[in-house]
Amino acid sequence: MELDYFGYAEANIVSILILAILLFNDKLHSTKQEKQLWFNRTVIAHILYFSNDIIWAAVLSGQIRRTTFLVVLCNFLNYVLLSLLSYEWFMYMAASEQMQFRTVRKKRILWLLPMIIFTAVIVISYVAAPSFWVNEEGMLNDLYYPLMVAAPTLYMLSAFVISMVNARKANTRDKKRQYLLIGIYPIAVLISGLIQTFMLNAPLFCFGCALVLVFFYIQNLQALISIDPLTRLNNRRQIDRYIEQVRYKENTAIFAMMIDVDRFKHINDTFGHAEGDRALVLVAEALKKTAGRIKSPVFIGRYGGDEFALFIQRTEERDTPERIAELIWDALHEKQAKNALPYELNISIGYDLLNAKDDSLGACLARADQKLYEYKHAGRQASHRG
Repeated sequence: MELDYFGYAEANIVSILILAILLFNDKLHSTKQEKQLWFNRTVIAHILYFSNDIIWAAVLSGQIRRTTFLVVLCNFLNYVLLSLLSYEWFMYMAASEQMQFRTVRKKRILWLLPMIIFTAVIVISYVAAPSFWVNEEGMLNDLYYPLMVAAPTLYMLSAFVISMVNARKANTRDKKRQYLLIGIYPIAVLISGLIQTFMLNAPLFCFGCALVLVFFYIQNLQALISIDPLTRLNNRRQIDRYIEQVRYKENTAIFAMMIDVDRFKHINDTFGHAEGDRALVLVAEALKKTAGRIKSPVFIGRYGGDEFALFIQRTEERDTPERIAELIWDALHEKQAKNALPYELNISIGYDLLNAKDDSLGACLARADQKLYEYKHAGRQASHRG
């Protein structure tokens, strides 16, 4: 079946325009975060790849006269750009999952080696034996294709495997979902690429990549408007939205918990605001770890300053607010011991029950907040375990 060049080119052009809109919008609202920078580089590499693929399709369909030079140039650029977009997605995954190697220059270079090595092999093989690339009919030899996809496949599979391993180890549902979503892209790219390899007239690769990138762009926007940048918990806006959505249920006990850091101002004034931020992050991590230890649905957010809100829709009998408070204190003490903090990091907790149909979760949280400060003022062990 001959290639429908104009339909194929139109599909690539549409995909390019979609990705260009993403870049333009991000330029207007850029936050210059590491993760977003790698994502944008991935998008640019896709645009360049689709552009080059339009030229290659023109050569294949006879719209441009086929020469050995054009065959070699287009396919070499396709290889470089495919490897580049795969590597940049791998780095986006590393930034999203806070992997340590990305901050070490030597390790970043090490991950570039597969692309460098296979590029060198392709160049050397063409110089040494031009027929390795192109036969007498001006067509690519079959041996070239495995070499072309070797480095991109390595990056994609590495990103997929690492994401799946991290998802399995994740101690919260949100983290697990994040890792699973990042693992989707390599699979979508590989599947759409394989289908297009055997059905060249179907422009599935460009559409598959563009749709997945749009999906992740939307996810990034959602994170910017709903996630607290320091603690990576839900922000106040999301807490308010959750409060509006949850209503009293006769068969489910719903608890609101308000948590704040003891002597937080002392930590800031004595050890600096950077240490204060560190304390908030450790508390957030303790809350996330606790959420991963219980089966009942949990919603956690940073209410503001050093205050956190936690909501439990209790589906397990043992998930009482008292037990959850104990788990939070245990997790926090583990964090303190592991990080060897120069101060004692403690929290106070107040909680209350959503108790009637005419009650609201906002009022319940306000009662929990009031109890927290009553407990703090009285110095009761029920709300604080130092």
